[in-house]
Parts: sequence; structure tokens; C-alpha cells
Amino acid sequence: MANSQGHVITNVDSLYKFSKMVRIPPHLSFGKHKGEAIADLANHSDEAGYIKWLLKQYSIDPRLSQAYQQALESV
Repeated sequence: MANSQGHVITNVDSLYKFSKMVRIPPHLSFGKHKGEAIADLANHSDEAGYIKWLLKQYSIDPRLSQAYQQALESV
């Protein structure tokens, strides 16, 4: 997978960094925006509110929360 995406794994450190990166989901897997890129939602002011609302939910997955926060910070 890493090679097909242009990442080069040469040692344990690069493998660890790649494994951390792929754990964070790039797309929503549920709800009205299922399949849409989280970064795209953060770039639209109407949909950024949806991401902020999701962050306030009690049962949010920590990796999903991290993806939302990164997307909002990059705007």
C-alpha cells in the first residue's frame, strides 16, 4: 500500500510514521455525507458546522476526531 501511494518504507521509523498516517480516515463512513472527503467538508462553511457538531458527540472515535480537527485546522 505504501509503495502504491508513493511512500518509501526504508526503516522502522518510516513504517511507524506511515502506519500512524493511514489510521486517520480521509472520508466519512456514515451519515448524510458518507463517502465524502473530510477535508472537502471542512473547506465549505456550511459543512464545517457539521464537522464541529460531530466533534461534540460523546461516542466519537478518537481517530475520527483527529481527522476532523486536522481538517478544520488546515482551513
